[in-house]
Amino acid sequence: MTVRTAHTGRSASTRSAGFRSESAREDLLLGAVVGFAGLLEIVAGAVEEHRLVASVSVVGMAAALVFRRRHPLVVLVAVLLLFLIQSAAGVSANAQLATLACSLIAAYSLGAHADVAAAASGLLLGLLVVVGVIYADGGGASDYGFGALVVVGPWLAGLFVRRRAVAAADSDAKAAAVAASAQARALKAADDERARIARELHDVVSHGLSAMVVQATAAAELVDRDPDRARAAMREVQLTGREAMVEMKHLLGVLRPSEGQARHPQPTLDEVAELVRAEQASGRSVSLEVAGDRRELPRGLALSAYRIVQEGLTNVRKHAGNGSARVCVRFEPGALQVEVIDDAAPSGSEVTDPGYGLAGMRERAQLYGGRVDAGPRADGPGWHVRATFPLEPK
Repeated sequence: MTVRTAHTGRSASTRSAGFRSESAREDLLLGAVVGFAGLLEIVAGAVEEHRLVASVSVVGMAAALVFRRRHPLVVLVAVLLLFLIQSAAGVSANAQLATLACSLIAAYSLGAHADVAAAASGLLLGLLVVVGVIYADGGGASDYGFGALVVVGPWLAGLFVRRRAVAAADSDAKAAAVAASAQARALKAADDERARIARELHDVVSHGLSAMVVQATAAAELVDRDPDRARAAMREVQLTGREAMVEMKHLLGVLRPSEGQARHPQPTLDEVAELVRAEQASGRSVSLEVAGDRRELPRGLALSAYRIVQEGLTNVRKHAGNGSARVCVRFEPGALQVEVIDDAAPSGSEVTDPGYGLAGMRERAQLYGGRVDAGPRADGPGWHVRATFPLEPK
């Protein structure tokens, strides 16, 4: 990875935008300032001989700095080459501060903006040139140390800045990924909640309406020969309708809660007996069997078990005609099992479940690691729905 990619994230646009980019304008100003300062040094007498060579050299170095971000290795090579030329012409290496500044900036830019291979090769080349020039001038040990520091020091500073820029870019990328993941989780949670409410509404509406239809049909048949039973059936229609409306209001209130809204607890297995009593009040033969040691259940699991029983009774009412039904709730050591069984002969419409009911039951069970089995009974006519939920051993 090059710093042209990581450094402030602007180098790709810099290359295509030329001197219109902010960084390119900064480098242009830097080159102009260094070049002007170098020429002032020469005019002030910093170089006694070969002033023309010194002037061309310092201007060339300053001009090369304009491209230090886009081509850092080329810039370093150009600065070193001009440095060698003026040294060969007899200009002292320590004559101008401007040439020293160009060397420092070029070495820094190499560490900050070049890839690993280019930065390493440029550092090695810079050390060789500096050592060669000092050797040719007959310098001592301190000169070698200073020369190495001039190259290695800014190179290391540039490398540090580059790594900080890369780390900042990686941190920004990770933060963006975390934010995207959180948004995705929030969207999934919203989708899951909508699906849950859709299942709840389906169970409530389907159960309530089918019960009301059966009760209203019975009332219509009894209205002439047994008005009292007809009135009782219509009262059951009213009661069932009110209960369904209250539960629907609660579910829709979850979507848009208001201040001070009453919170009604969701039904659990304890309310299964109420379902059975409502079926019995409508004239159906439905019994309830509870076996095993009752235990505290997670609220979500208890609600799912209740809804499965509710949907099973709704299907019995739709498809089983006047047959009887049995609801079984079994607390086993490592599982909860709920079952709805009817004994009606199949009419042909109940052997498949193309609607939402059975799919919704299976989804509810799968949320808690359970399963739903449904189909014709093996021990006689009728249909069974059995849901099994795994439980932690006591």
